[in-house]
Amino acid sequence: MQVIKLLQIEDNRLESHQTKHWLTESGEFQVECVTLLAMGIARLSQGDIDIVLLDLNLPDSQGEKTFDKLHAQFPEIPIVVLTGEYEEAIGPSTVAKGAQDYLIKKRVTREALQHVLRYALARHSAQQEKIRSLQLSDAGRVIGFIGAKGGTGTTTTALNVAIALAQQGKSVILAEIRPSYGTLSLHLPQKPTHTIRTLMDRPKGHISTHELNAVLCKGPSGIWLLFGPKENEVDFMEPTSEQTISIINSLSKKVEYIILDLPPQPSPTLRAAISLCHVALIVTEREPASVHAGNVILKQLQIWGNQGNLTGGVVQTGVIVVNRTIFPSYSFALDEIQAQMESDVLELIPWGAAENLRALQEGVPVVLLQPDNDTSLSYISIAKQLMQTAGTPQSISANQNG
Repeated sequence: MQVIKLLQIEDNRLESHQTKHWLTESGEFQVECVTLLAMGIARLSQGDIDIVLLDLNLPDSQGEKTFDKLHAQFPEIPIVVLTGEYEEAIGPSTVAKGAQDYLIKKRVTREALQHVLRYALARHSAQQEKIRSLQLSDAGRVIGFIGAKGGTGTTTTALNVAIALAQQGKSVILAEIRPSYGTLSLHLPQKPTHTIRTLMDRPKGHISTHELNAVLCKGPSGIWLLFGPKENEVDFMEPTSEQTISIINSLSKKVEYIILDLPPQPSPTLRAAISLCHVALIVTEREPASVHAGNVILKQLQIWGNQGNLTGGVVQTGVIVVNRTIFPSYSFALDEIQAQMESDVLELIPWGAAENLRALQEGVPVVLLQPDNDTSLSYISIAKQLMQTAGTPQSISANQNG
């Protein structure tokens, strides 16, 4: 059973003690109490609260304005209001403004309190799901990058394409949706305090703007970054499907493009992420093992995508080829890759080993460090294609050199 974290804002210590006893004895609720509205606002700003039980008459705020102030700052948090016996008309008024329910203090019983809180959470969850489904078509465009196997340069590609999109005037978030340590932090001189793990501690559908802002880091060219687990977060913890959808939905409300750096292994996490993608791109090398592995993943993505995504459309797929095979005789030509994978190749990226090594050493992505070289121009080309193609990604022609 998942514990419900409740914040009670109540200055009557006897009443708050009684409420806490009623709610915590079953183990269903975990209750924190504060006595001032200002203290409640400060606590909610830290995140990790599922529902609020709010007394309207506090030392620093009185009446309906108490609800107005709290709801204005935290509209995503469900609030149950406590009114006085002679203030019954205020309860329905706050519900009309967005409160989930109200209780008259002198009539509260253990059973009534537990019942109202449970149903308030259920109603709020249903309302948020409806809002997400209605707003999804207006959300940012979600692009997933999936490596055919480890070490194909997926993170490098995702990072440089994200920056290239930002250079075209787009607002962008790059997110590592991974269960264990990702390599994004190796490419940049940033050591994040918070990672995706922080958001994974939240109940599904309850990621506030404050919590999201707290974990996002500002990156090069104004992109935002959500880092995967840090190196010292060694415990394997895969996001659930609900967590993955909640995180990506929250990100998509902030910017025009959400670039996802996804793990290559098929999993509930990957399937949930794909369900929100407009485009899913496989990053592969030209050697046979990588192409075969990419083909297996691509077929699975197409099965998932053809079932429809949460935007009501079919997930489009494409292939990006990284050309770093040192034995040309042991590599496929691009037309062979396209034929085997039955999907368009967006770009062939010249690997540029020296440029990428320098970029890693200096902590500056190659598209910024050497914007005019062939590798950078390939990333810029991918970004422009993603901007121009609202439907199926188009195959390239200028760089399809076998």
